[in-house]
Amino acid sequence: MLQKYKEQIQDAEMVVVGIGRELSAEKLIPKDSEEVRNYFKERHWNGYETLLAAEPGKERDQMLEIYYRHYLLSVEHVPFFDELEDALKGKNYFIITSNMDNLLYKSGLRSDRIVAPCGTGEFFQCSGPCEHRLYPALTGTTDLIEYFEKTGKYDTLQCPKCGKDLVFNIRREETAGKYLEEGYLQLWGYYTKWLQGTIHKKVLILELGEGFELPNLFKWPFEKIAFYNKKAHLIRVHEYLSQIGEDIKEKAESVTANSLDFLKMKEDE
Repeated sequence: MLQKYKEQIQDAEMVVVGIGRELSAEKLIPKDSEEVRNYFKERHWNGYETLLAAEPGKERDQMLEIYYRHYLLSVEHVPFFDELEDALKGKNYFIITSNMDNLLYKSGLRSDRIVAPCGTGEFFQCSGPCEHRLYPALTGTTDLIEYFEKTGKYDTLQCPKCGKDLVFNIRREETAGKYLEEGYLQLWGYYTKWLQGTIHKKVLILELGEGFELPNLFKWPFEKIAFYNKKAHLIRVHEYLSQIGEDIKEKAESVTANSLDFLKMKEDE
């Protein structure tokens, strides 16, 4: 379906893309998918299968996330955004995502044109936090997995300054007040400055798979751009929540489809 809108994308001076939960890792590569399971089988890390078969519980769920995050950080390339990459080729674009899985950075899209304000799982931070410092998560998850593989026991990493547990630097509802923003602030600055440059420009706004999880992040800002910029056009794609408000209905269109289908991912897989 994206091909239908490729001409509009090419005709725009600037393109801003918002990517939401329909295109999250949990939807595209679930924890129990063959891709993820085979990754750990090839490394002879059998603990992953043990965790998948175990009853849900705090420690089990935390350790499962450690494995899953390790996979997401280690994978070299994901094909899910290839169609989008092709459509944006040669364009002045920026992408903002509410997802916290690092997948967009594993695509062929420009990493300096992607901002993830909710985090990517690429870093750990102090759960306090006692200081504004981030720690690489790939090394830490490797250590935790190897310990679990040897002992069958779940462990945590501690902040070297205060001794509290390190946690993933992602913005969850229960950790929103403690989430360290250092991981994305530089790109956020680039993004907001880029948005200022859309005034009076022919802007194509493509919103993919964002429901109402975090509407203030880009759903409502996108509507504001469409409302005030006479040259802007919004395309909203969602399987259930693609509705367009009356105030911008002349400058926007609704595509009632799962964003996975919109990007032709099923055919590509």
